[in-house]
Amino acid sequence: MRSCTVAALINRFYVERVHRPQVRLQPPSLVSQSNQPCGLRALGVMTNDIGSGDRGRNMKNSDTDEELDTVAPFTQEQEDKENTRSKMNILKAVAQRAHHEEQMDTSDQNGASSDPGSPVSGDAEEDDPYKPEATLHLDIDHFSEFSRGTSETHQRLSRPVYVRGLPWRILAMPREQTRVNMDRRTTARAFGFFLQCNGEAEAISWSCTASAVLIVLSQKFGIENHVRRINHTFYQKENDWGYSQFLPCENGNCLQDNDLQTLLNPDNGFIKDDTIKLEVTVMADAPHGVQWDSKKHAGFIGLKNQGATCYMNSILQTFFFTNMLRKAVYQMPTENDDPETSVALAMQRVFYELQKSDKPVGTKKLTKSFGWDSVESFHQHDVQELCRVLLDNLENKMAGTKVKNTIPSLFEGKMKSYVRCKNVSFESNREESFYDLQLNIKGKANVMESFDDYTATETLDGDNKYDAGEFGLQPAEKGVKFISFPPVLHLQLMRFQYDAQQDANVKINDRFEFPALLNLNKFVEDGDQKEPIDFVLHAVLVHSGDFHGGHYVVFINTNMSGPAKWCKFDDDVVSRASVRDAIDSNYGGDDPELPGKSFTNAYMLVYIQKSRLNEVLCPVTEEDIPRHLRLRFEEEKSADAKKKKEKMEAHLFTEVIQLFCCQVILEEYMFDYNGFDLFDPKILDDVQHLKVEKKMTIDQLYSLFAKEFHLQEDSFRLWQVQENTVRDERSNAPSLNRLRPSALLKRDSDRANAMNTVDAVLESDRNIIFLEVATDSGGSAAVLPAYNEAHDMMFFLKYYDADQRQTFFSGHIMINCKSTIRAHVPQILEKVHLPLGTELKFYEEIAPERMRPLCMDDVLSQDHALVEVIDGAILVFERADKSSPENNAHMYYTHKYNTMLVEAVQNPDGFGTPLTERFAPVQGEISQNWTMGQVMQWIANGIGCSADRILLWKVSQYNEKPTNNHISEHEMRVCSVKDLLGLTGPHRHDPRRQKRYRIYYTKMPIPVSDLERRYKMRLQCMDEKMQISEITVFPPRSGNVQSILSEAQREFRFSQNGTKVLRLVYTGQVSHALRVYQVFNNELSAMEVYSKIGNSTYAARVEEVPEDELTVRAGEYLLPVAHFDKDPSRMFGVPFYIKVINGETLHSVSERIRKKLDVSEKEFEKYKFAIILNNRVSKYLDKENVVNLNELAQAHFTGLVSAPWLGLDHMNKSRGTRGSHTTEKAIVIHN
Repeated sequence: MRSCTVAALINRFYVERVHRPQVRLQPPSLVSQSNQPCGLRALGVMTNDIGSGDRGRNMKNSDTDEELDTVAPFTQEQEDKENTRSKMNILKAVAQRAHHEEQMDTSDQNGASSDPGSPVSGDAEEDDPYKPEATLHLDIDHFSEFSRGTSETHQRLSRPVYVRGLPWRILAMPREQTRVNMDRRTTARAFGFFLQCNGEAEAISWSCTASAVLIVLSQKFGIENHVRRINHTFYQKENDWGYSQFLPCENGNCLQDNDLQTLLNPDNGFIKDDTIKLEVTVMADAPHGVQWDSKKHAGFIGLKNQGATCYMNSILQTFFFTNMLRKAVYQMPTENDDPETSVALAMQRVFYELQKSDKPVGTKKLTKSFGWDSVESFHQHDVQELCRVLLDNLENKMAGTKVKNTIPSLFEGKMKSYVRCKNVSFESNREESFYDLQLNIKGKANVMESFDDYTATETLDGDNKYDAGEFGLQPAEKGVKFISFPPVLHLQLMRFQYDAQQDANVKINDRFEFPALLNLNKFVEDGDQKEPIDFVLHAVLVHSGDFHGGHYVVFINTNMSGPAKWCKFDDDVVSRASVRDAIDSNYGGDDPELPGKSFTNAYMLVYIQKSRLNEVLCPVTEEDIPRHLRLRFEEEKSADAKKKKEKMEAHLFTEVIQLFCCQVILEEYMFDYNGFDLFDPKILDDVQHLKVEKKMTIDQLYSLFAKEFHLQEDSFRLWQVQENTVRDERSNAPSLNRLRPSALLKRDSDRANAMNTVDAVLESDRNIIFLEVATDSGGSAAVLPAYNEAHDMMFFLKYYDADQRQTFFSGHIMINCKSTIRAHVPQILEKVHLPLGTELKFYEEIAPERMRPLCMDDVLSQDHALVEVIDGAILVFERADKSSPENNAHMYYTHKYNTMLVEAVQNPDGFGTPLTERFAPVQGEISQNWTMGQVMQWIANGIGCSADRILLWKVSQYNEKPTNNHISEHEMRVCSVKDLLGLTGPHRHDPRRQKRYRIYYTKMPIPVSDLERRYKMRLQCMDEKMQISEITVFPPRSGNVQSILSEAQREFRFSQNGTKVLRLVYTGQVSHALRVYQVFNNELSAMEVYSKIGNSTYAARVEEVPEDELTVRAGEYLLPVAHFDKDPSRMFGVPFYIKVINGETLHSVSERIRKKLDVSEKEFEKYKFAIILNNRVSKYLDKENVVNLNELAQAHFTGLVSAPWLGLDHMNKSRGTRGSHTTEKAIVIHN
């Protein structure tokens, strides 16, 4: 049990709920009429933190009916009574939290308990402070009195409800709504409805993204609730979000002139007994900026990401929660294994730490045991492929041990493939095993439809009739039936498929539903006669991104024996999730209520057979872990702890990075800096560092700074530099991150809770502190500018010099937010030594990509005067007489932001064409707003060609590699560099990174404008040594095979003594179809060739015609020859043609084949020859026998697919050598 006492918990609650700092409420000024959600600070209203929010105002707590006094401040006696009552009210919550922490320490972490992973069990779900969602309620009684009040005096707060460890409340208030119509300003009453999250009492860097549904409940039959939605990232400066005018306006007018009157009118159905009822359902992600304890909050721990191993982390968590598999892995004998190369031992270590540790588990030892280097760990693979390869590896290592049958018993199912003749009594069938099923989802609505598609019958007729032996060729039906399903069913959803129109593999993001309970009786042979074959959903593996990259997470139901307890495993962060988050939100498709989710969807599903749940999810106890493993891993942990001792000691200190603002230091750090924000982040490693004890108080911190920098303690202030964003008012999109000194570290004497420590304020081990130092003015003593937190703001100044076309940092000033900028112009002019009376223009630097002009006469606290009312804002100003449309600060910032460093390089994989011409990269600065034509001309100038020969390729946002899609003719007219590079959303251009972007191009043999009038054909090329390469040609759409060959001739490498005559061969390029089918007639249209090679199964191959095959006379024909390994469906190598003559012996034919393949006689003796019909061995041939090949020539006309071919049956010793056709590196576990 944790050592934290009840007394300590009381103290913690007391600090959080009673002694929060008081914030003075300020009356709102001009209020926006927008119906968009907003925060109160943007409206000029300062709200209260939880605990202190009910004091200092004339308001009523709607839950207690207690009238709260505001006329006079609390006396000390009243303060003591209030604190005592608050302590008593907190005792219940303390007991709940103490009980919760005890439960977490004693809970069973083997994944098979009655309620694994649940912080509290049974009906205590609502008491779980870390739950992912909750519903809040607030009844506003005496609403008629409430509606006559003001936002200062009549705020109502609901009781806090904890979600993700943070307190959430409903905040409601009456508001004055100002309207302007034809220069006539009127006011009306409005109802403000907000969701509030206050975070930790002293935390200043917390944030939490949440969506919520805000409802005014109907209290009259037939009247619907009034519902509005919000989505917001809550943080210290924007801790509330909602609507200042909750009821909508119609045609610019509210339902009534007085918004509150709409609620007061009983006919509208919202009020009863002078009470309205509010409800909010909030759904929050795990917060950031706080120490998220996955074990404490969710019951389980995560896995660290090595760079691109999220796919591996997802499948490892899935295996871990397959308890029977985990138990078997523990039982694998590894006592004598090499710890560097043993995959089994590394898996045991990962499972042990996931079960026993409190912190995220590393996987470097596991990937090292795979034989992977660090580069391999940064290569993202397919989670489905890793699942198969890892299970296969473990099954091989379990062979010969007592757990040898574990993996087949868990994952192996049986199916029967059959061919049944329609007109005769003949059926052929074959039983096969499977460990997972690949389901086609394209055009399918759900899992059941995919299973219907999987088991659908195929008709074999026409040229594709089935060879039924003595019955001859017969029409037949081909299909599969399942014999049995495994206890653990892995369903791989085929989201990545080839798109013939795009000539590329793409991700299918269509909506595809999957149930929590799946019945598969209808797909099992005689399933109607069997017990219910029900499966329960256990895990959902989710992929976010596109074909070229993305991110994997997994949702796992950690309580299969009772009410579902879903958890989200996102690398090292584990959090509780709702059923909606785990299932509904991962169907895919476009959902207007889930913006940005269109590329996030389920990719793999894990179901467990309901009747086998207890077996598969058997308890895994301490006794199931062999003693030698426990000793080994505990010794490893002790050794690691010893190595980290020095680091642990260093952890007693907090590193504080100093940035100075006194004049001398400004010249060194900021005066010469003319970029965005206030300083170059690169200098952080070079500035002075201090080691500060975490338990030091803020007063002691000030004393330390005074001593270190030889300052009087009243001559400086300390500010924490925070990294944050601001959202656009219209799109709600966040800006780029900014570093701004925006949080004052108040001395203990200035704080409501004295003796605060550095540890309580600076939550990170590495912090940036801005030291504001008093400066002298005209020889007078140095003094700090006055600053009152309630109404003053600290602004930093930048002066734009139009003559030098440059900005210069000009210090900082304090401005009262009740005043205007104009009132401070003389002070600003003095800082840059400009004459008094000089007219200035001002701008607000919001973020690198956002800047807007300011009105000097607006009161800063008014709506829309500033985007943010926050300390650390940046004012940019310029001389009005020097400003022009061609030269001003706004243009300067826009140009500076849009300018980027670019390197244009050739795309070697664009069309699979070898680079016959190589050019050095073209480098320089361009604008992200350049058109495609400007980019093409820039590249063309760099390599010395015409711009119309430059083809540009789109770049993936996820790995910055070229995609398979080039810029179309339409996109050339409308797209910019920003579109080309995918610089949108979180991937926006940030000039502060000084990143060199890469543009990929191909120098085309034809004008790019002709592309849409030509076919793009990727062809194989086979040289005289039967080596395969690829080229891309662009024949006219009106052309024929001869046109294709003419285009290919320019790049084909003829043999030295060859015929110089080309032919086009129709060939397969996947293992089950890797043979040649026909030689295309030269008069065949290019359109027909294009249609035949429009998928990944078949290709067209250009090859030089051998001299003996230039003519094929009567009695001769070209016989297809292909390699296979035991099974004709397992073809490999390069298929080819050999000319044969009727009546010729197989011996003579085989000798020509041996010479063509350049194989030694000894090796060739191992080859067996077979006639293959309909993908089956018709018969094996003896080379010594005389065979009449005339029958093959006759059979050739039965159809391409069913035509016979000569199979060379021998071992495949060159697996993987057809690398030119592989788009992704295969996963290999080397040990």
